[in-house]
Amino acid sequence: MARILSPLDVFHFVQAGHGSGAALAWIAGQQLSLVTAEQLHAAGVRRGAIAARVANESLHRRHRGVYLVGSPVPPPGSVELAALLACGRGALISHRSAAALWGLAAAPAGEVDVSVIGRHCRSRDGINVHFAGQLDQRDRRHHRGIPITAPARTLIEFGARATDDELERAISEARALRLLNDAELEAALQRAGRRDGTARVREFLRVEHGSGFTRSTAERRMRRLLGQSRLPQPVCNGRAEGYTVDFLWPNYKVIVEVDGYQFHSHRRAFERDRRKDQALVAAGYLVVRVTWLQLRDEPLMVAAAVAGALAASRARA
Repeated sequence: MARILSPLDVFHFVQAGHGSGAALAWIAGQQLSLVTAEQLHAAGVRRGAIAARVANESLHRRHRGVYLVGSPVPPPGSVELAALLACGRGALISHRSAAALWGLAAAPAGEVDVSVIGRHCRSRDGINVHFAGQLDQRDRRHHRGIPITAPARTLIEFGARATDDELERAISEARALRLLNDAELEAALQRAGRRDGTARVREFLRVEHGSGFTRSTAERRMRRLLGQSRLPQPVCNGRAEGYTVDFLWPNYKVIVEVDGYQFHSHRRAFERDRRKDQALVAAGYLVVRVTWLQLRDEPLMVAAAVAGALAASRARA
């Protein structure tokens, strides 16, 4: 977990009786092995001493005024944090780089996307700077201590340059990781206005929602179907072995999951679901997966599958 320190933080640390070496180690420990020239000055390390440390390779220059301490190999997250430290106050990781940090996309090659709010900052080697006049607090987050755009805002900005497949995968992954829900995404779209990416995300949601799939709709259909079939009603969004599951019959140890296309249309989501199923089966649950289209268009088949699972559970007891 990173924490960005101010020069005043460093000054107070030194005033508490710590030497410059201890201050440097403390800063690096807080900032993913990174330190800025301003922080070094606050710790009592002058320009000539900084140059000497760079020469003997105890400091490694990442950007102008930003150094990696010790090993030249950056730990996870330090490439992004170094870009923020180089850009200064009001900077956040954004666009494709934010999507990568949230685990929604591959990291961009070569450059870190940084948004600077309310002031201008030039792009430089390794940093692609985006300017925003203002950014609502709801669109700001910290991820592992790194300032970053919130998942919904990230998807909008990522959508401006992403391919259709990349955008679909990113939205699917954000939902599967429970980083956002559709209401949060819609609210972020309203706040974003006519920004690049807004129209892309809106069109994706329009096409997607044409299927009629939502979790609440699936729940209503399943409950109605079970009532008509005179089958026991489940616990909706229950918990089993640390997982949230769509429909749970705890007395039978039966689980039914409803897969909407947008939740399960790429490899990472597929692999995660398989691991989840394996853990539940190992714990003695019988897991049945049906699709939204089956629940909508083939309800008798779904009812038969649920009935069969409940009967198999009773036979095992």
